[in-house]
Amino acid sequence: MLKVGKIEYLNTVPVYYGFLTGRVKAEGVEFVEDVPSELNRLMREGFLDLSVISSYEYIVNQDKYLLLPDLSISARKKVISVLFLSTLPIHQLHRKDVWITRSSMTSRELLKYLLKNVYGVEPNFHYYSMKEEDLPKNAKALLAIGDDALKLLRSKRFQFTYDLAEEWYNVTGLPFVFAVWAVRRDSYREKRKEVERFYKLLLESREIGLKSFTQICKEFSGRLGLPERLCEKYLEFLNFHLGEQEIESLKLFAKKLELPLKPEFIEV
Repeated sequence: MLKVGKIEYLNTVPVYYGFLTGRVKAEGVEFVEDVPSELNRLMREGFLDLSVISSYEYIVNQDKYLLLPDLSISARKKVISVLFLSTLPIHQLHRKDVWITRSSMTSRELLKYLLKNVYGVEPNFHYYSMKEEDLPKNAKALLAIGDDALKLLRSKRFQFTYDLAEEWYNVTGLPFVFAVWAVRRDSYREKRKEVERFYKLLLESREIGLKSFTQICKEFSGRLGLPERLCEKYLEFLNFHLGEQEIESLKLFAKKLELPLKPEFIEV
């Protein structure tokens, strides 16, 4: 049995849509659904064989993983679901309290890099979980991701909104890679045929999803409390491939974090 991680956010639905609709059968696969940070932990500790993981997790623990070619969650310019929301202009947040979601490692590290190296701001960071409802009602600034970010964006609670993919693009001219699909090296050695078979099915599932944005948003926008058009606009901002520019961006992000990176892939 191949244990496969699956994020519970809208941004991965296009990749898994073939499985979700039953048009692609995943026999011999057990899907485990959770937030990105928890899937990172489960992969790192060997409880999953293969998963979408944060790009930061891949960079930091690349000795444990091999990438699946041409699969990512990236944004070419904007992403609208990884947002830094503030009641103050960003340059006024030095030594102010800033709240960061526990759900994403990559977004946290990207925000810290941008605040310190682009804006010269070093706030006091605190951590929160929307699930645990421990975010202060009067928070002056916060990092939100995924469906939570889309909902907060619509609330218009914060005067200043910074899209982290857009901030990265303005600095580098490159798309930002938020997540990649990877397999544990030991799992690939032990279950190579199963991994390669599932990878082909995953690509097939993604191709169905990429042609189904309208249907996906009809199904999921109601559950999320979002207008269908906002849902479609969001998915259109995303890129689910991992091409040369995305790999270049991944390497640059690692370099800015002062971590060496040499991407390695499964053989296909």
